[in-house]
Amino acid sequence: MSIAVSMTKANRLERKNKQEDAAKIYRDILAKFPKNTRAQAALNSLQKNMQRELNPPQELQQKLAAAFDAGDHAKVASACASLLNSYRRSCFLWNTLGQCHLKSQNLDEAATCLNKACELNPKDPAIFSSLGDVHRAQGQIDNALALYKKALSLDGDTLSALNNMANTLTDLGRLAEAEPLLERACKLAPKSAVILFNYSNVLLRTGRVEQAKTFLEQATELAPELSGAQYNLAQLQSLDGDKEAAIKRFEHILETTPSDDRTRADKLHVQAHLNDWSWMEEYQQFRRQLGLTSKPCSAFASLTFEDNPDLLRLRIQAYSNAALPQVKSATPLPAELIGTDRPDRLRIGYFSSDFHDHATMRLMAGLFEAHDQSRFDIIAYSYDTAPEDAMRRRVSQAVTIFKDIHQLTDAEATQQVLADKLDIAIDLKGFTGNNRMTLFANRLAPLHMSYLGFPGTLGSTAIDYFIGDHITCPAGSERYFEEHLIRLPHSYQVNDDKRVFSGRQYTRKDCGLPDNGFVFCSFNSSYKITPVEFDIWMRLLDQVEDSVLWLLDCSETSKTNLRKEAKRRGQDPDRLIFAPRIAQEEHLARHRAADLFLDTFVVNAHTTASDALWAGLPVLTLPGRQFASRVGASLVSAMGLPEMIAKSAADYEARALELANDLDALASLRSKLQRNRLSTPLFDTKGFTKALEQGFDMAYARYLQGLPPAHLDVTDSPALETHLPPSAFAKISSELPNQMR
Repeated sequence: MSIAVSMTKANRLERKNKQEDAAKIYRDILAKFPKNTRAQAALNSLQKNMQRELNPPQELQQKLAAAFDAGDHAKVASACASLLNSYRRSCFLWNTLGQCHLKSQNLDEAATCLNKACELNPKDPAIFSSLGDVHRAQGQIDNALALYKKALSLDGDTLSALNNMANTLTDLGRLAEAEPLLERACKLAPKSAVILFNYSNVLLRTGRVEQAKTFLEQATELAPELSGAQYNLAQLQSLDGDKEAAIKRFEHILETTPSDDRTRADKLHVQAHLNDWSWMEEYQQFRRQLGLTSKPCSAFASLTFEDNPDLLRLRIQAYSNAALPQVKSATPLPAELIGTDRPDRLRIGYFSSDFHDHATMRLMAGLFEAHDQSRFDIIAYSYDTAPEDAMRRRVSQAVTIFKDIHQLTDAEATQQVLADKLDIAIDLKGFTGNNRMTLFANRLAPLHMSYLGFPGTLGSTAIDYFIGDHITCPAGSERYFEEHLIRLPHSYQVNDDKRVFSGRQYTRKDCGLPDNGFVFCSFNSSYKITPVEFDIWMRLLDQVEDSVLWLLDCSETSKTNLRKEAKRRGQDPDRLIFAPRIAQEEHLARHRAADLFLDTFVVNAHTTASDALWAGLPVLTLPGRQFASRVGASLVSAMGLPEMIAKSAADYEARALELANDLDALASLRSKLQRNRLSTPLFDTKGFTKALEQGFDMAYARYLQGLPPAHLDVTDSPALETHLPPSAFAKISSELPNQMR
């Protein structure tokens, strides 16, 4: 058929209102003769006419777009649905209706509408980007990424596709792929607060904190209402020590969203760091719903508000459900392997971002050296961004294999770990800073355990076992844990018996302390100090002439507030003396200038108490109900000093006063502590390691029998002859006051 005949036929079809058939003929002509101007002009004219007929009048489209922008999505959706009866092939209407459904989270309806819009206009990148948003919201991540790629193939400058694809990749941990997309988006829209905020998230996760902070400052200046940017900037300000600015920023968020529990909890926690005790009254107003009815609140902050393990578990479960929404169940042992023998060496993986000079490694370094590598392969998985130091080198030399996975995505890290065929994977972070608990949601090994980093349940089925002891986890406390308990025979806390002191002999004058008088000491972080113990401490100063209270210098504001609180209680603020932060070896050595360490209540001293005991300073503690409030009792018990566990707040005060007034009794106590230092379980690193390994064996034996996890007590302790037997340790737990168990 000649071109002229084809053109005539197409014209005839147009007059009969068969536009699609006519358009096909024009396209066929152009396929064979792409430079035919008559066919191209006819097709262009036809498409314009078709567009006018396909879509409602321009004025109506503008009204619908304005109503959509105003947020009246239900009204716009209703109007579009009605208009589609007359304009069935209107890409505008299908797209707008799909956007309305997306805004209302009617995802299936949104997908249907946007798919139709894509069919009608397969060259519009914005529609493909929106369809990608729908698939992302449905959890169909691969489909979402494919649609964003399609949008960018049509137009590489499609801002929504650049931004949303980058966010999706960021969520997957594919930061190296996300960053160039955000870099391009920032060039296209340098004043977009949302894009600056999203870029800051990538920068934060890759350790470029100062650059991230700059982006967040720009984002909050451009859009003060952008609460996510305000929140992250407040967190950075708090970490930088500018806690007052952080509180103001949290308060700004709460002015517009007073139901934001996450922000409120963090604000209260920062106030606690400053010893601004007004937080306690505000907490009481919100305690019943905090973290349970709105955004989950920080798991770590939840530990500090009150000693209520039932409420704590609810809050942490809510946090865990949000942080780890999809948790893979453990794969049962295949039936044909049930009853098989233990492998010659169990493969144990430890996961942490603290493989450097950090409190966790100061406790654990000796454990890695003491593991029996004839029976265990020890693999350390580090996602640490800190520079290499002596501690990291020590750990890497002690373990079987040391792997740095900080640059790997969760998917890549999981693949590598699975290839290593671990038997037990142990998380050392919990829900603390720089954790990667999402790895454990992927199921890395037949058994998952939580140890040391987080003092309490993680509220997730991702973890099978929590490692504790009979005092931190007494009988009846099982209900506070999502995990099953492995109770070690003495203290749950490992300690390194190779820790060294500075050779310097600190005098009281060196420490800014008076030459004479009793020195009460508490080197706990400031957030642990509440009016309850502070009242007792001030009464002790009142009753012990020339005594002082030696505290850690946490911040100028904290010091100012504590001095004000002392004055309010009738004490001379100068009797509070603050110790500056110094190198760990020096800090251990200066403990000798103190007489008695006074523990805090809701959250005890943990590593801080071990520091004091290792340095020869007696610790007086009062156990509570939650794990974090029972650590002090666990430590002094394992040190053979059960007399340092108070039975009540009144008993705590009386014992402190008695020791301050009876220096002979104090000297006897210090001598006992010194004798026990290397003859009781707390600082027996090898004995602890054997007990922990026995716990591993017991848990894995159940797995090999095809049995689910269960609460396990490690009782056959290979302790030194001079140790407290495990039965004595359990007896101490049973004798604690009922209300504390």
